[in-house]
Amino acid sequence: MALMSRRRMLGAAGAALAAAVPVVLGQQKSGGAGSGKTPISLIIDDGGPVDAMFYMHPGYETPWIVPNAFTERVAATFERFDLHGKLTVLPMPSCLGRIDKSLERVPQEHLEGFLKIIRERIAPRFDITPEFLTHLAAYDLKSGKYQHIFEDAWISRAPLEEVIDYFVLAFQILKNVGLPAQGITSPWNSGIDVEKKYAQALAEAHWKVYGKKLTWYFLYVSEWDQPRRCTVEYTVPERGQAVVSVPANAPDIFWCMELPTQSEKVELIHRNIDRLVPADGRPGRIRQLIEGGYPVVLLTHWQSLYHRGTGLGLEGLTALAERIQKVFGDSLRWVPLREIARTALPAGGGPGPDHG
Repeated sequence: MALMSRRRMLGAAGAALAAAVPVVLGQQKSGGAGSGKTPISLIIDDGGPVDAMFYMHPGYETPWIVPNAFTERVAATFERFDLHGKLTVLPMPSCLGRIDKSLERVPQEHLEGFLKIIRERIAPRFDITPEFLTHLAAYDLKSGKYQHIFEDAWISRAPLEEVIDYFVLAFQILKNVGLPAQGITSPWNSGIDVEKKYAQALAEAHWKVYGKKLTWYFLYVSEWDQPRRCTVEYTVPERGQAVVSVPANAPDIFWCMELPTQSEKVELIHRNIDRLVPADGRPGRIRQLIEGGYPVVLLTHWQSLYHRGTGLGLEGLTALAERIQKVFGDSLRWVPLREIARTALPAGGGPGPDHG
């Protein structure tokens, strides 16, 4: 069976549900007070010291421990191009344990080295989020054991209070390792069928751990289809809190695991870069988003950048960043994803910068 992300496999059902959700329209705001620049942000899902694909797709061949030298290369790429966005750090990756304690089959030195790089070189540029807890089987908070259902099925049936406690644990684990979370990411399409409960649970959990007035979640991906806008999905007026849904408006253009040859993978990545940002100045996806006032939010995955230990996706990201720099110059401004979320708030209202 060809490999594809579970997020893609569930996409058809998600699209049908999303079509029924009213979208609050609003124009994209500039990249900073008086800057006149368009904000752009990069989402990276599934981050961790191990390659989550190893457990999500049995038989997937990859060096499953991601070397810290690779994470250093990622950080250096972010620094070179001044990239900002959102990076998932899985609190309990692949049901191997807790990153604030230890992981099975992962040397403690490797785990601590990974977290040090994230804290010191990536977190200053990228908002950190959990992707629930495991991005695999749901964790039973009472028994401390893993359940025989994935987290997307679990959230659909779990009561609100259990979801709150689940998210509190995710946030607390990240806080324990010095990585405060600005929001949360859905593993696959988790929560799409119970979005109101999802947003409320996020508001309560984030407030309990961090007490911040702005939080957000990443659930929707428009890929090449009609773009989506950021929307306020839940508010708690008495504490001035808002929960924003932030979409990605492009697909993971480096996802090519299912292709059989290196040449086909490279060709696909280059073709996708051309669709996002044509080299000859013709309108591409990014230009479409800018002109339509949509959030310019790009997407990839940790395993796409790593690509079975070859770093093929990271090479693609470098090529994309170079292309964006060449075509758009200084008219774009890379920002953490929380700044994209902030564009959904009413002008002059909502949480201020000290609370986001």
